[in-house]
Amino acid sequence: MAESGEDLVTQTAIMDRAVWRKWNRYTWSGLLIIGVGLVMIAVGLLLNMGAYSAEGLLLGFGAIVILIGIVRVFIGLINPLAPGDIFRRRRRSRKNEDDAILAVIDEDPTEA
Repeated sequence: MAESGEDLVTQTAIMDRAVWRKWNRYTWSGLLIIGVGLVMIAVGLLLNMGAYSAEGLLLGFGAIVILIGIVRVFIGLINPLAPGDIFRRRRRSRKNEDDAILAVIDEDPTEA
């Protein structure tokens, strides 16, 4: 089935906007998180307290934070393949009148 040209242009514009928003959200925050992890590791290396101390704890947490940052950067770099990969969110605004419980709840008690 061929789609109209305007629909393809709209879908492509939506995809470009989604890619840009994802890039800004995940890539920059991932780089910031990697920076925080590097600072934690640097502080841990400067402590020089010995085994089973805050030094080892900071090094371990710093490594975990860096891994989380790397994952966020990778998420930001992955792009959808086609405009059809992006789904629009739709809100349901109509009421389900077939449901007996909702019909009882929606009734006005002053009408009885």
